This record gives sequence, structure tokens and C-alpha cells, in this order.
Amino acid sequence: MMMMNEFGTPMNEAELSMVKNPGKAMLQEQLATSGMEMSFDITGLVVGTALSLFAGNKSANAAREQARLSNEAAQRQLGYDLERWDMDKAKIIADRDHAVETIKFQARNEGRVAQYKDAVSLQRYNYDMMIRNREQRSLNQQYLRSDAIYGKQLTLNALSAKTGAENEVRKLQEIDAESRFTRQDAEIQAMLTEGKLRARGQNGRSITKAGQASLADHGRQIAMLNESMSGAGRNTKAVLQEIAQDKTSADLAAWAQKMLDPGVLPEPIVPFATPMAEYLYPREIGEYDAGPQPVLGGYTSPSAAASQAWGSAISGIAGTVGNTLTAWHN
Repeated sequence: MMMMNEFGTPMNEAELSMVKNPGKAMLQEQLATSGMEMSFDITGLVVGTALSLFAGNKSANAAREQARLSNEAAQRQLGYDLERWDMDKAKIIADRDHAVETIKFQARNEGRVAQYKDAVSLQRYNYDMMIRNREQRSLNQQYLRSDAIYGKQLTLNALSAKTGAENEVRKLQEIDAESRFTRQDAEIQAMLTEGKLRARGQNGRSITKAGQASLADHGRQIAMLNESMSGAGRNTKAVLQEIAQDKTSADLAAWAQKMLDPGVLPEPIVPFATPMAEYLYPREIGEYDAGPQPVLGGYTSPSAAASQAWGSAISGIAGTVGNTLTAWHN
């Protein structure tokens, strides 16, 4: 088996002469330490040493291969990490852009909703104002009509009271006229009776009694007429008072039915504009959001791996030499 250098090629004689023999060095050290001078089978020692060197060389080659594979894997991992790092940065930017667009979309939707609410509120306000104005006109017209009816009712009450009073006064006047005629008839009748008595030419107590009786009858009739006129006057006065009271009652009833002045109805409340919410956009993306750029992880040097393998091989060689010396000594 040819010994290989660190580049994986067979060593030439110059390289072999420069390589130190670990097994030989350790053997010489053990022999010098023990102070023994002995002879042993050089062939077995050389064979054991050669096997140890072969094993050490093979381990070194395996360590180099493992280091190479590990470095290749680290390079691939670094490529993956860099690609993922770039994709994460792109995702962060895309997520922010999407969040901004979402906020803008929500703001536009809220604006549309606010416009719709404002339009509905304005339409409702105009409708309520139209109803209010129509109701105001209707109340004003009802009030004017009620006021006109009230005025006409007062006029009718006054005319009715005047007519009733005139009728009662006319009745009283008729009664007074009739009483006058009756009084005149009574006076005429009394004068005729007195004339008849005088025409008989009688004297004495009988004529006197007849004259007194005629005067008494005339006085009675006059008293009756006077009482009748007084009763008619009192009755007329009572009726006139009743007519006045009826007029007052009718005026109060008309006043009670009269509509009050409606005044000015309150106008609908002017709607406020729908408040708009404020939106806070995400902050700008910084370099720190993506974190540090990935770097190559612990890079294993092939030379260091080979040196470590050689260290293990040296220990193996020293053990082989020790075992050989022990077996020879025994």
C-alpha cells in the first residue's frame, strides 16, 4: 500500500524521507527509557508498524472525505439559508404591502359606507322637513279656518241675542200697547157708565153707590193692567238676561272650539357627517427586519481533519509497539 499525501496522491521518495515515523520514534523513546538492550524479531515489528501506518493513512483519507462532504453540505446549507433569507425578506415586504393594501381597501369601504349613511341621513332629513312644512301649512290653515269660524260664530251669537232681545222688547211693546188699549177701553167704559147714571137723573145713595162701584171696577181693571205690564216688564227683563247668558255661553263654547295658534313647529335636526376612522399604516421595512445574512457554519479544514486522524493513528501505532514489546519481553 502506497502512502498518500494530503492532496490524495502517492508520496514520492523525497516525501517519504521527510515523513517522520511515529512508531519508530515512540519505540526508540521506550527503548531509551527502559535502558534495555535487546534484540527482537524486526520483521514482526515492521509488519505491525506498517499495518498501523496503513490504518492511520486510511483513517486520514476517510477524515478528508468526511471533511469534504461536510463542507459541501455546509455550502449547500449556506445556499439554502441565503435563498431562504432572500425569500423571507421578500415575504416581509410583501406582507407589509398586503397590509397597506388591506388598510386602503378598508378605508375605501368605510368611505363608501360613510357616503351611503350621509346620503340616507340627508334623504331622511329632507323627508322629515317636507313633512314638517306640510304639517305647518296644515296647522296654519286649520288655525285660520278655526279663527274665521270663531268670528262668524260670535257674530251669529250676537245676531241671535239681538234678535231674541228685539223679539222680547217687541212683545213687551205689544203688551204695553194692548194694555193701553185696554186702559182706554176701561176709561171709556167708566165714562159711559157714569154718563148713563147721570142720564137717569137719579139722586141719593143708590146713585152714589153705583158711581163708586163703577169707579172701583175701573180702578180694578187699571190695577190689573198695571200689574200685567209690570209682569211683562219683569218677564222681558228676565228673558233678556237669559238671552245675554245664552250668548255668553255660546261665545265660550265657540272659544273652546277655537284652535290655538300652532306657532312654528321645530325643524328636523340637521344630520351630522358620519365620522371617519383613522388608519395607521405599518412602518417602513428596515434592514433589521430580515436579520443578519446567513454565513457559512463551522467550516472544517481537511488538513485539520487529517491531523486529527494522524493523532489517532499515532496512538494506535504506540499501542501496537507497546503490545509487541510486551509480547517479546514475555
